[in-house]
Formats: sequence, structure tokens, C-alpha cells
Amino acid sequence: MKPIRLTMSAFGSYAGEEVIDFSGMDQGIFLITGDTGSGKTTIFDGIVYALYDRTSGGIRDGNMMRSAYAKLSSPTYVELVFSCRGEEYRVLRNPDYVRESRRKDKDGNSRLTQEKSRVELFLPDGSSFRGSKKEINGKIEEIIGLDAKQFTQVAMLAQGDFMRLLHARSEERKEIFSRIFDTGICGEIQNELRRMEKESYVALKEREQAISEQTGRILFRKDGEHDTMLEHAREKGNLKEILPILEDWIREYRKREKELFRQLEKNRKDMQKASEDGKRAEEILELRKKIREYDRWLEENASGEQELSRQETQTRQSLEQAQAVVRECESALEAARRSFLEREEQLAEQLTRIQGLMKLWEDAGRAEEDRKKAAEFWGQKNRAYARAQERYEQMYEAFFREQAGILARDLKEDTPCPVCGSRSHPHKAVPAEDAPNHQQVRMARQEVKRAEQEQSLAQEDCQKKTQLGHLALGSLTQEGKTMFGEAFAAEELQWRERTWEAFAQGKKNLQDCRMAEKVRLQEAKIQMKQKQETLAAKTAELRDITARKETFIRKAEHIRGQRKASAEYEERLGKGYNQKEVPSDEALALLAEEAKQMQDKLKSEGTILEKNYREIYSSVRSNEKTRDVLKRYEQDYESLQEEYVRIRHLSQTAGGNLAGNAKIDFESYVQRRYFQQVIRYANQRLLQMASGQFLLRCRELDQLSGRGKGGLDLDVYSVVTDSVRDVKTLSGGESFMAALCMALGLADAISCRAGAIRLDTMFIDEGFGSLDDTSREQAVRALYELAGEHRLIGIISHVTELKEQIETKLLVTRKKDGSTARWAL
Repeated sequence: MKPIRLTMSAFGSYAGEEVIDFSGMDQGIFLITGDTGSGKTTIFDGIVYALYDRTSGGIRDGNMMRSAYAKLSSPTYVELVFSCRGEEYRVLRNPDYVRESRRKDKDGNSRLTQEKSRVELFLPDGSSFRGSKKEINGKIEEIIGLDAKQFTQVAMLAQGDFMRLLHARSEERKEIFSRIFDTGICGEIQNELRRMEKESYVALKEREQAISEQTGRILFRKDGEHDTMLEHAREKGNLKEILPILEDWIREYRKREKELFRQLEKNRKDMQKASEDGKRAEEILELRKKIREYDRWLEENASGEQELSRQETQTRQSLEQAQAVVRECESALEAARRSFLEREEQLAEQLTRIQGLMKLWEDAGRAEEDRKKAAEFWGQKNRAYARAQERYEQMYEAFFREQAGILARDLKEDTPCPVCGSRSHPHKAVPAEDAPNHQQVRMARQEVKRAEQEQSLAQEDCQKKTQLGHLALGSLTQEGKTMFGEAFAAEELQWRERTWEAFAQGKKNLQDCRMAEKVRLQEAKIQMKQKQETLAAKTAELRDITARKETFIRKAEHIRGQRKASAEYEERLGKGYNQKEVPSDEALALLAEEAKQMQDKLKSEGTILEKNYREIYSSVRSNEKTRDVLKRYEQDYESLQEEYVRIRHLSQTAGGNLAGNAKIDFESYVQRRYFQQVIRYANQRLLQMASGQFLLRCRELDQLSGRGKGGLDLDVYSVVTDSVRDVKTLSGGESFMAALCMALGLADAISCRAGAIRLDTMFIDEGFGSLDDTSREQAVRALYELAGEHRLIGIISHVTELKEQIETKLLVTRKKDGSTARWAL
């Protein structure tokens, strides 16, 4: 990393915006000089803050760097443009600080607002790296290759901290070298070996736990020598001892299992035989009991079928008599119903004829009314026609009289008259003022034609209505004479009244007839219902008797069949006894009781045998499964144990924990090579600076302490006394020279590695005051050699002699309103 331009605004002792351009200082040494407190170290703080969000000394953070000279409106930020590996980057960072708000309150006064910390990183292509503050800080560390602590130890020797690398503990140097020399892969190997050791240990312990669980599942009965041996072996937990004893136990109990199974099968057969003997005796006794019951029932019900047949015959006769009575009643009811229907039909027909006559009366009356209305309407149309005819004749006569005046009205001189042909018209006829014209006459004629048509239609309608009236009156007269005789006259009012009286009487007769039929029908239904109920009762009685008879017959046949089957089965069962005759009931009862007692005894013995067999069978099967699992575990356990021992040895070796060896891990061991190379480069300059008085030396492995991790410890070899001592015993001036040479040696070692982190810049803050003139000149000469053509080295110092030795200076001037910086080349 090499700075190109540093811009600080309201930062530290710089009140305004201060820009320091390093582009003119591509290589070489420059001195930053100025009064105490003017802001020399602030330049280093600005660079470190821009990169790592902290100051070079690590005591102050960015929030403490707001300039006390700055105006409230001035922003606080640091912008650093730097190059790394040939590419240019830009970082813009500001801390939390209070500034003047752009908005004012309601009174117009300025308000204060809190500006939050922020950082931006611009990549070589000009794009902004997107991410959170933490992600951007991580990206900057990735670009530089060092974190803040490592950067201040190897690239920026801050005031009072230039001996950090010199006095660093071995673990601190390990962390620095891991990033610088990219030895993290060695640490990853250590971690992977530790992980593999842990996994192997866990797998081994899991298998031991599984073996313990399986041996805990081994079953034994504590009733023999094999059980005692197996119990003792299980308590010891020795798998190699357990397995052969378990095999012997399984073989022994398999024999016991087979013997118990044989005894159990014999018990089952004996029990089955005793059960069959007892059941045979009990079945014969039960069959004999049933046969006696069948015989008793057949004897008691010998006459039952004859009695039921007699009852069936009597009931059937009573049923036939009831059916005949019902049929007679139904015939009488049907004859009465037909008589009623005939009478009802006659009365209804008579009433219908009277209703027809009444309708003829109504039709004749309506026909007479229609005739009168048509005659009146005809008279109206005759009068309207006469008026229209008279008006037309008058208008036509007036129109005819006025024809001469009408012709003369349009006649002109020298025009021939249409009547006489004269061309001279001295005395023209003058028409009257109210004389009708031709249009009016034509309209009057049309009115006459319309009135004549209406008069003709009214006449036709009147004639038609008159004819219909005659027809209605004729039909009325004919029907009336048919009903009342030849004395009927339609013109007389009394016949109309008699018609209405006849209708009322006919209607009453029909109602009376229907009412009488209704009463008679209800009485007949009651009688019919009684007879039908009697018939239904007889039918149900006959059905019940028939069903009881059929049931009795089926039951008797069933009992006879059951008795026969029981006797035959008894005979077959009796043949099972080796006797000429079947034993008596008393002998069978005794046999059944003895068989039951035998069954109880065998059942008790069988229960014990079954229990023992199941326990032994279960124990043997369980122990066989356990044996098979333990055999597999035995093979796996041996391989897991060998694997664990091998990996543990590797892990302890790589981690520096192997007993009897130096406490140095694999990564530190690899880093010792780089550390020794750094020391060689450092001693090349230290020989000149210290005039060959002492050299730096990496502590030998056999001299490392066994209490903690080491391998990167630093000692001092005194050339004068030929002795080795701790580096912390050096004086102030010696420590500064040793620290400076260490930093320069580290820079040389890094530059020798292809693709390594490039330390193109180094900053040294104070420390030269402890050197004498000769050592100071040698130190400056060594720095010039280190800078060469590519490195840039900045020094802060108050030593007057350095101002004379170093030509390029960055002058920092303190003023009342803040400091300023300028180059003096």
C-alpha cells in the first residue's frame, strides 16, 4: 500500500480541509516536522483512520478526532487515495459528530444535528463497493492484506509503539505472520486434525457406549455355572472375555430350550387326551338327558295334532258362513246404490231441462232487447242519412246556380266564353259571397254516401236481430209446450213464474234424494263393517290355528329327528370305551370328574413349563442378537481405536502438544523459517547500526518453555560476551535500532516472496532521540537503502540533525485557528 493523496477536514488539529499530496513522493524518505502538538501524528492518524476506523496509536477512536477549531458547519471526514498492487482505490470515512443543521427552528435559529459515521470505498473501476460498514472494513483489510493491529506493527511504528514487533509474544507474531506469509493453511490443517481427532474420539466413545449398552442387555437367570460366569464377565466389561462365555451360555440354554419344548408338547398331548375323555363322558350324559326330554315331550303331545285339526275344521266352517253373510250384504248394498243412481239421474235430467227452459227465457229476453236497440239505432241512421241527403241537395242546387258567376270570375277580355263563345264580356255574372265551391260539394256527396252505408248496415243488423228474436221465441214456445203442454204461451208472464217454481222444486227433490241415500249408505256401511270385522276375526282365528298346527307338526318332526340323531351319536361315542356295554350314568360322571382333575393338574404344570420356556426362549433370542451386534462392534471398535490413536498422534504433533517435544504447533514451525529469514535481513542492518555489538536470534527449540506455545520467541546474542539474553534487556537506543531493523527486515522478507503482501510504505513516529550521532546516521542510511526506488518512508522527529540529513520535509504549522501542512522539497 502507498498513499497518493490524503484529505482531512475538521480532523484533529486541522480546522478546515487539508490536502496532502504524496504523488510527488513516489519513493525515498521524507521528514514530517513541526512544533509539538501541531498535528504531525494526526497525518498518520488520518491514514490509519481512513483504512481501519481507528488512529495510529490505538488510544483515540474516530469519534474523538473532531477538530476543536472547526466551525459547526464544517464537515469532519478523511479521504485517502492509495495504490495497492498497481491499482488505485479511494476511501471516504467520517466519524459520529455534531454539526449545524441546514434547517432552522421556527425562530430562525440554527439547530444542531448528529451526523452518523459512514464509510465509502471506490474501486479501481470507479464503482462504489456496496455493503455495510462492517463489510466495507473487511474489504479494505482484504485489499491491504493486514488488519489494523498488524498494520501498525509492521508498516506504521506509532509514537511509543515502535517496539511492539520487537517485544511481541510468540502468539502475536504468529498472528501477524499468518496474514503476511499466508500460512493460514497450516492452521487450517491443525484445526482439521483437531476436528478429526474430536470426531474420532466421539465415534470411539459412542462405540464404547454402544458396547456398554449391549452388554447391559445380556440376560442370565442366576441358576447355573454359566450364568455366574456370564455375570462376572459382564461386570468386567471386557468384550473379548464376554463373547466366548456368551457363546457357551447360548449353547447351554438352547439345550434347555429344546428339552422344555419337548416336555411342553407332551403336556399338551396329555392335556388334549384328558380333555377328550372328559368331553366324551359329558357329551354322552348330555345326550342321554336330551333323549329323555324328547321322549317325554312326544308322549305328552301325542294327541295335540288331532285336536288342532278339529279346531281348524270348525273355524273354517264359521268363516264360510261369515263370508256368505258379507256377500249377501254387499249384493243388497249394490242394488240400493243402482236404484239411487237411477232416481238421481232422472231428477238431475229433469232439473237440467228446467235449467234449459230458463236459459231459453233469458235468451228470448236478450234477443228482444237486442232487437229494440237495433231498431232504434236503425232509426237514428235513417234520420242522419235524410239530413245528409237534404244538405247535399241544397249545396248542389246553390253550386249549380252560381256556375255562371264562377265561370265569369276567371273570364278575361278577348278570351272566348265557354258557354256562348263571345270574346266580349260587358256584363259578367257575379257569384254570391257564400256560394259553395266544387270541393265542398264533393265532400257533401261523400258524407251522403257514408250515411247511406251506415243506414244500410244498421238496417241489416236490425233485420238479423229481429230474426234471432223470432227463433229464440219459437224455441222457448216449443220447449215450454213439451214441458207444460199446449196451454203454454211464451207471451204470458205466469208461465215464466211456473218455470222458476219448477226449477226450485226439482232442485229440492234432488237434494232430498241425495240426503236420503247418504243416510242409508252410512247405516249400510256400519252393518257391513260389523260383518267384515266378524269375517276378519274368523280369518285370523283360522290362520292362527293353521299356523299353530304347522308349527306343532314341524316341532314334532324336529324332536323325532333330534332324538334319532342323539341316539346314533350316543352309540358312536360309546364305542370309544373298550367295554362291551357303554358305562352307566354314574360311571360316566366319575370318568368326567377324573378327566377334569387331570386337566387341572396338567394345565398347572403346562403353565410353569410355558413360562420357563418363554423366559429361556426370549433370553436366548435376545442374547443371540446381542452377540451378533457385539461381534460387529468388536471389529469396528478395534479399527476405531487404531484410527483414533493415529489421528491423535498427528493432531498432538501438529498442535505442539506431543509429550517430550517442544511446545510448537505446525503453523509456528513453518513460520519459524520466515521468522529466521526476517532476523537474517534485520541483522544485516543491525551489524552496521550497532557496530557489531549484538545480533537478534530466534530462540532454539530446546530452549523453549514447556508451559505455553512458542516457536517465534526472540533473543539477543551479545557478540562481545558470547552470551544470549532476552530481547527485553536491550537499552532504549538498542531497542529502537533492533525494532527498526526488525521492521526493515520484515519488509525485505515480504518483498522477496512472489505474490506476497507489498509493504511499499513505512511510517516511523519519533524514537530517533535515543540514538547517538553515529547510530542515527547508520539508521538513516539503512532507511535510504530500504526505500530504494519503490518504497516511501515517512519519519516524525524533533531531532535537529535529522532535519539536516533528510531533504524532503512536510512542514506542519500550528496557528490559532488550526494547523496547516505544506511540502518543503
